[in-house]
Amino acid sequence: MSEFTETIEILKNGAELISFSAPSLHTAAFSVVLPFVPQEKAGIYHFAEHMFFERAGGKRAADINGEMSSRGSEIMGYTTKNHMCFNFTCRKEVFADQLGLLYSMLTQKEYGKEEFESVMAVIRNEIYEYEFYDNRAADILREEWYDARFCPSVLGTLDDLAKITSEDLEKTRQSLFNRGMKIFLAGGFSESDKRLAEKLFGMLFLLPYEYSAELKVREKEKSVCKKGRGKNLQVLVTYHVTGADEELKAAASWLKSALFDGMDAQFLKFFEEHGFHFYSVEGNYSVQGDEIVFSWLTYIKRKEKKKFMPLIDKFERSAEKTAFLKLVKPFLWENMVFLYDNPERLCSHYADTYADLGEAVTLTREREMYSSFTDEKLAEAWRKITRSARKIYLIGG
Repeated sequence: MSEFTETIEILKNGAELISFSAPSLHTAAFSVVLPFVPQEKAGIYHFAEHMFFERAGGKRAADINGEMSSRGSEIMGYTTKNHMCFNFTCRKEVFADQLGLLYSMLTQKEYGKEEFESVMAVIRNEIYEYEFYDNRAADILREEWYDARFCPSVLGTLDDLAKITSEDLEKTRQSLFNRGMKIFLAGGFSESDKRLAEKLFGMLFLLPYEYSAELKVREKEKSVCKKGRGKNLQVLVTYHVTGADEELKAAASWLKSALFDGMDAQFLKFFEEHGFHFYSVEGNYSVQGDEIVFSWLTYIKRKEKKKFMPLIDKFERSAEKTAFLKLVKPFLWENMVFLYDNPERLCSHYADTYADLGEAVTLTREREMYSSFTDEKLAEAWRKITRSARKIYLIGG
């Protein structure tokens, strides 16, 4: 693909729009991110997400699904600890109609008892399913946040669901439409498609949006915490960084890639040299304000614990010598061109970058940020993470 144009603009209501125009493509993608600071009952934002799919004007769920199917495109939604996102990808010929349907869903204000009960049944099932699997590591990571507003489960609990009222949902729905809204548009859309997006989402009434951390004093915890018993152990190592700047937040994805992703991951090489033959390790990180919770998770046999534990410190020091650029640039730098001709992936990337940095970032600016990375800079970023508050969790069966 030889022609594309990337722009960033502020709509008249304060929402921010990044558009990546590639006229030669036959598809277009759209994402809208609705940030929030949890102030309501646990699980209510996820509940509101599901409610948006129940009605759109005179259309009910079956009509909405039928309309999407007629265009060969499905509108998707998800809720994280601090934002909700809706997105779709379609042939550019049907983009305007699909955008209109999403807008109608998001601006729906009235719901009946039937929709409320339908969503309640779905979310109950999601909670049952979540509780069926071993999610102790995920629960620990969620509860690591110093800002306690982000610690409860996005799903909530059955008790939380029982307390949700239609009035609560309406208050939550209104709060989602704020000036922190980010809109991403990519692919072969026309100028009239872009103007329609600007018109529809630019005329929404948006509330003010601002995030201020509420860092509560927490009781001092042990550096090694034991959870349960069993022959095998999950070893979860967490690092909690505060005061993280933009560069450290941007570096987190490069560190995760080099140290924990793929068979060339530095973690696997290090532990292979020390007698541990791991097939995989799960690296993870999340950002909220200037907090970063970075972690890695692997499995060992209980009898291996005495040998394994001292290696954690050694791995952290050894990892500083990783050839970061050699491992990461082919995937997260050279392969950025994959985003240019894949609107769906590009809109997802914009949303993921927003989650990392807390702001809308163009590909142009992102490349400028990453171009300054060196092995030495990334090693220093890793040192900042490993010298933060570290905890080790031994999760047994």
